[in-house]
Amino acid sequence: MVKAPKESRGNEEYRPSRKLTEYFSLRKSNRKTKMQVLREKQKSLENYLRNETEDGLECRLTENKGRSVFATRNFEKDSFVVEYSGDFLSLLEANQREEHYARDETTGCYMYYFKYKDRTFCIDATQETGRLGRLINHSRTSSNLYTKSILVDGLPRLVLLARHNIKKGQELFYDYGDRSRESIKYHPWLKE
Repeated sequence: MVKAPKESRGNEEYRPSRKLTEYFSLRKSNRKTKMQVLREKQKSLENYLRNETEDGLECRLTENKGRSVFATRNFEKDSFVVEYSGDFLSLLEANQREEHYARDETTGCYMYYFKYKDRTFCIDATQETGRLGRLINHSRTSSNLYTKSILVDGLPRLVLLARHNIKKGQELFYDYGDRSRESIKYHPWLKE
């Protein structure tokens, strides 16, 4: 061990303090703070949305349900799967469109209402666009996706994330959340 040189200070011997790093190398942690992880996840979600990413998904016709969406690769828990994309509407605009759709029995209704910062908005995906988020079927008990709203370029967007690990080949489901008597009367499968 190297001894620090002695210095004289009156009657006392003085040894200047040495830093521990002079004797041992400093090891820095590669861990990220919780805020860093959240910022990276937000940036990643924003990139998926701006690029309209729909990797690892396939639409197939299924008996009794029509079009359904299946995973063509594995998805990890909480990872981005797809956006529920369509026209972004205020509550007033959404109510007007819903009245219009109700007058035409041949038109389906793919309107998703959600809250963001205590305000209600709607994504209207009724128009066919080729995007797959609107085709994911409902399951109250077997949902493997959940919705989350995030702000991108000043507008809230709706994403579907993996509720748990999803294996290649699994059909994708989320709970539509509609429990109104009127909806269940016309769409009894919402109870399932």
